[in-house]
Amino acid sequence: MDSKTMEDIDEALCIAICNLSHLHDADEMLKYLDLKVKQEGDKVAETVDRTFDELITSLLSRKRKLCAELVKSINNYSAGIAKAKEVIEEKKKCLIGAIRIAKELKITPSVRTYCDLAQVIYNLKLPVEAELSRVSGLKEKVSPRFFLNTDEITSLLKNLGKIEWGTTGHEDSGQHTLILDDKEEMPGCDSQSSVENMFPALSRESKIKALGNKLSVHKEVKNTQVQETLLMLRHQSTPALFKSPSSPDVIIEEILEDDLEKFPTEYHADEQRKKLFKKETPFQHKAGSTELVFVSHVINPCHFYIRRYSQKKEAGILEKKLKNFCCNKSSYLLPSDVLELGARTFIKSKETGMWCRGTITELIPLKSKNERKHCGPIRYKVCDIALLEVFLIDFGSSIVLIFSGYVPAERPEPATLQTIETDDICLFVRKPDQHIEAELAAVPPLAVQCSLKDVVPKNASEGWGEEAKTKFLGMVNNKVVLMTIFREEDGVLIVDLKKPPFNKISSNMPVSLKDALVFLDLARFRSQLPSQLENNTILQYCPPKIPQEREEVSVVVCHVNSPSDFYLQLRGSLDSLDLPKKIQEVYKHEYGKNLEIVCPVEGQACIAKQEDGNWYRAQIIGLPSCQEVMVKYVDFGNIANLTLKDIRRVKKEFLSFPEKAIRCRLAFIEPYKGANEWNREAKERFEEMTEDKLMLCSVVEILDNNILSVELSDSSAVHGRSFSINCQLVKEDLASYIPGYAESTVVRPNEIWDVPLEDIPESSEALNPIDMEYVDEGDFKSLSKKELQVRISHVVSPSKIFIQWLSSESILKSLQEKMATIYKESQPQSMKWEDSMHCAVYVRDLKQWQRGQISRIVSETSAEVILYDSGAEKTVDISCLRKLEENMKIIRTLAIECSLADIRPTGGSTQWTATVCECLSYYLTGAQVKIMIQESDVACALPVKILCKDETGQLIDISEHLIKKGLAFRNRRTDKAGVACSVSKEHLKVHLEQENTQLDGCNSETRAKTSAAPEENITVSESEQKSLKTYKALLHSGMDEIYKSPIIPEAKIFQAVVSCVGRDGTIYIIPKSFEIELNKLMTEIQSNFKCLGLLEPYCWKKGEACVVRGSDTMWYRGKVVEPGGSTLQVQYIDHGCIERIPQCHLYPTTLYTAVPPFCIPCQLYKTVPIGNFWQQDAVDCLQELLTNEEVEIHVQELPDNPWGKLSISLYFGGMSLSSFMAYQKYCVAEDCQDISELELLEGDIPVPPSYVLPPLPIPGDTFPVRVTHLVSPKEVYICLDPSTNRVKQSATEGDANCDSELESLDEALKWCNRSVESFPFLTHFRTEMPCLVEYQDGLWYRAKLLSVEEFDPVKILVQFVDYGSFSVVPTSRLRHIPYHLLKYPVQAVRALLAGFKPALYDKNVKRIPYCPEWSVEALWAMMECVEGKQLSASILALSPEVTISLYEDDQNLVHMKLIEMGLAELDE
Repeated sequence: MDSKTMEDIDEALCIAICNLSHLHDADEMLKYLDLKVKQEGDKVAETVDRTFDELITSLLSRKRKLCAELVKSINNYSAGIAKAKEVIEEKKKCLIGAIRIAKELKITPSVRTYCDLAQVIYNLKLPVEAELSRVSGLKEKVSPRFFLNTDEITSLLKNLGKIEWGTTGHEDSGQHTLILDDKEEMPGCDSQSSVENMFPALSRESKIKALGNKLSVHKEVKNTQVQETLLMLRHQSTPALFKSPSSPDVIIEEILEDDLEKFPTEYHADEQRKKLFKKETPFQHKAGSTELVFVSHVINPCHFYIRRYSQKKEAGILEKKLKNFCCNKSSYLLPSDVLELGARTFIKSKETGMWCRGTITELIPLKSKNERKHCGPIRYKVCDIALLEVFLIDFGSSIVLIFSGYVPAERPEPATLQTIETDDICLFVRKPDQHIEAELAAVPPLAVQCSLKDVVPKNASEGWGEEAKTKFLGMVNNKVVLMTIFREEDGVLIVDLKKPPFNKISSNMPVSLKDALVFLDLARFRSQLPSQLENNTILQYCPPKIPQEREEVSVVVCHVNSPSDFYLQLRGSLDSLDLPKKIQEVYKHEYGKNLEIVCPVEGQACIAKQEDGNWYRAQIIGLPSCQEVMVKYVDFGNIANLTLKDIRRVKKEFLSFPEKAIRCRLAFIEPYKGANEWNREAKERFEEMTEDKLMLCSVVEILDNNILSVELSDSSAVHGRSFSINCQLVKEDLASYIPGYAESTVVRPNEIWDVPLEDIPESSEALNPIDMEYVDEGDFKSLSKKELQVRISHVVSPSKIFIQWLSSESILKSLQEKMATIYKESQPQSMKWEDSMHCAVYVRDLKQWQRGQISRIVSETSAEVILYDSGAEKTVDISCLRKLEENMKIIRTLAIECSLADIRPTGGSTQWTATVCECLSYYLTGAQVKIMIQESDVACALPVKILCKDETGQLIDISEHLIKKGLAFRNRRTDKAGVACSVSKEHLKVHLEQENTQLDGCNSETRAKTSAAPEENITVSESEQKSLKTYKALLHSGMDEIYKSPIIPEAKIFQAVVSCVGRDGTIYIIPKSFEIELNKLMTEIQSNFKCLGLLEPYCWKKGEACVVRGSDTMWYRGKVVEPGGSTLQVQYIDHGCIERIPQCHLYPTTLYTAVPPFCIPCQLYKTVPIGNFWQQDAVDCLQELLTNEEVEIHVQELPDNPWGKLSISLYFGGMSLSSFMAYQKYCVAEDCQDISELELLEGDIPVPPSYVLPPLPIPGDTFPVRVTHLVSPKEVYICLDPSTNRVKQSATEGDANCDSELESLDEALKWCNRSVESFPFLTHFRTEMPCLVEYQDGLWYRAKLLSVEEFDPVKILVQFVDYGSFSVVPTSRLRHIPYHLLKYPVQAVRALLAGFKPALYDKNVKRIPYCPEWSVEALWAMMECVEGKQLSASILALSPEVTISLYEDDQNLVHMKLIEMGLAELDE
């Protein structure tokens, strides 16, 4: 072909390819248009739905308004009818009365003298036109009707809205726009060209390109794609809807504004700002209503904003909508966009990053643009704005947006939440479109402005201070509070904020916020005069007397927070007893209430109540809430939170005394290893060493605020010398010396001794040396011969005196107050009162309710009762009795019966004369005295000596005083004990029916003691060493008649469980066959016996049957072994054990007498203890070995007495107990056939010896070894060559009597693994205790216990002695080790390697936790050097620790490889 043809073809090809490309593009465009129009169609459909929904909402809203208007009209009309009825009825009554009088006058003319005839005629002629006109006016009103031209509206609705397709005017675009048929401009928008209206995307792009180079606000302009398709739906304006020729009968209200051009610009701006803050309140605020709210913003207590808790979900939805809209680029502002004052906008909070709705409240333009029009709204383009302030309508706060380079003339108001400086407004502001505005129009502003009711600033001239706002925020910030609405004023709610009912008591939210601000002196009530708020002088105590530096004083530690923060009192300050007594006298009585503090002030001295019910001097140090104060007790140092009712104003007479508590810290020490705070163990140990002791205090330094840095010393009766508490805490690893301090020897007194608690005078009841609980439940014998402070509550005779511990006075007062509350309004009960019933008694002469028990029914209307909190007996009317509440029975008896010791009546009589009784009652009743408990062998009234002051103030002994006055004789007490028990047991009979404790199958008889001769003396002789016969008689005294003797199984050999071992070596067993019956009996006792224990004093005797509440709170059958004091020795008859039990946990009755005791007392057959009785160490061994263990019993000989001991042979683990005890040298057994086998077959010993160490070669010799365990590169466990070890062992242990089958340790362990199931588990754990431990491979190895690592469940740290390794195992993998295994020496020996030390510059970061000087890399390297290799060693030293040199096969030192690797250094 020629060239021309080729050119034509090429040209045609180019055209074709180009056309094809266009077709492809057109095809793609069609696909795009198809997809795009569907998407935009969906959007238009959504917009149509939303628009018509809004229209429907508007119609429904109009409907609701019309209905409300109708209801209001009907109500007004009905009110008019009701008023007319009232007027007519009044008129009718008046006329009827006048007519009646007129008729009487006609019938009886004589009545005229009593009536005003002229007035009667006037009343008859009264007109009724006014009433009739009122009715006519109501009648003229037309009935309500509703007008609505539905036809017109229906026709309008049929053609409402229009969808049009029109060209965009863009060349070859082929696109169309969907619009509604409305061409009107939107109000408030600047007029723009039709091109911009038709093509907003195009004009937007042109604006960006035009302004990109000339405006400094936009430093970079990103390429913006021209949207080729835009679907826009615009609202048709509402007025246009109703501008049809024939408008409907419904009147549509429109807001018409006057022409604003005639007003100045400033007035126009102010009017607009006022409109901004006129908020619609969507909720009806009813006075007195309450709701839960959050406080969102606070300007001052009279101007703050809240958000309703009920709108929390609505707020979350709003936040999501705003976030979705503002993330869309179409919402971005352009420099040419216009912002108008009062317009809605969206702004981003810089602090929370959340988009918020707001109203523009301030617009400040740049200076060059600061020229406003003389009329119209305030509006500026974005590019001309210098400062923008937006009020957040959902929070109540404001955000100020300052554009860079602008310096405002004045800073924003304090109400502004935050200020943002920016170069780009688009980062923080969005302009809402019509759709989002319509969507959010239904959501009202969430922030509601409020003000606290009737409070104003304390100083009106200064206004609200910053402190008031801070306190306000502190009380309500981040809390849900209860808002009470009182009224609404100008759109502001007048409210009070309160603590919600579900809030915790510990919350600092007050009951009333306005009261709290007044209470905190930050505000005042409107009605309160400023003169009432003038501060009075705050009363304060004198500071404590502080010793000088280097001075040594005697002190008592009175309160401990930690060793670095505690309080002490000088010994001299404890001598003043009058001050606390006077305080109690003044403040415990009713007139102390006149000293109440209404408005406490921080720092104010006061008198405060303590938990014990007494009053002490204190100082207010905090005001946590409006009804609560924090006080510090200035004489003790402790702090408490109290209510206002528990504090009183201090009288000036108590201010003169200086504070007694001196704040201190221990010198030279700090928390252990520099910790930030003291641990609990250190605090408890410090309290233990200082509690209730007289200490010697050496003042080291006086710190700031008069805090003493001291060293405390205590005298030890054990060591006979004083020791420093400071140093002791360091020695026990509970504290460390401060850096730079070296322990020095402090010169201290030669002797410091603890003062007994009773010798410390009572400065207050907080220091009362004898606590009531301790005395009531402890042993009275431990308190004998000690002076105890008590109060005499009632006196019958010298043999019957009732006392109360001083510390029980607060309990008694609280009890009486509680009873007064319960029974004050109660009415007499119609119930049958019987003897011994517990009751509440109203004592008329004291005007008090007290607990009591009916001792005798005198008549149908009176009864004799004993008040067991005072001991008095009274005869009262039945109407004064009430049933005692169950919770009142729990509180123990507060009166204790005593008798004067060592005296008896004169004249040979056993009865005290009335003169003595009356004299004693007159002088002692109600007096505070000291008693000394005397020793006694009988369990009746507590024998005491009573010491009280005479007229001269000297202490006298009442017993000696009666003897001196000839009113009593001294009692001769040569082996005689007065057993005069003045309270008959008939007086204390227990009626279980009254306690609702019907016991099926129980014999609940209570034995009554005859009181015919209460003063009869009985001689009771006892030797110090009781014979076995006497002891047996004691154990079953009185029991053989009540309970049957134990049943011994018929089988000669049976299994049993050892329940306990007595102090005399008696072994108590429960046969296994009895266990089911015993459990059944215990279940029945718990379900049937329900009682609080004995509340009143009771005279117990030896051998008496009882029911015992054990430490596990279960009830058991028991008997009294030894009475005395407030606790008795009681034996559990079904278990054999003996315990000391408080009387309040006992009940004198029998249960199930037909069921014999289940435990059998036993003794070993033909076994004689060393010294003819079991020594204490032998008893301890038996208890540890047998308690709760299952054993085999061989009955050898029955007892002569059914209550005697059964002679048995006992086998445990297949071994005879007699043989074992004989082998341990505790006894001599006539029949110990298996004692020769103990060395090999003993399976369990209570205190096994330690393992035997292997004999070590002579230092300097080289011997083969294996490393079995590495602790660190320098600490290893080695095992000597077995052959060498065996030779040494055989030479050393040649005399051992070993079985030939157990020639080596390996064979012995194999035998143990085969028989391990027969070895018992370990139940007692001691450090270094040998045992068998199961390893991970399932085999058992020798080991020893090191420590308890965990307690729940229990896990023990053990060491395998033949390998040196450690493991933490549960108790299920621990068993007793057979005795013969202990004869083999341990195989692993701990040794230290010599010749090297850790590298100084080891760069490995990972260290061994328990040995941080070595790196983990060094440990791994050493393991590679020694693991599985046969090495040799040479001993360098045997003490203090075994030190060796370790060699490889080539005789090179093992540690040289670590040195070559740089992990260690040579140690010369």
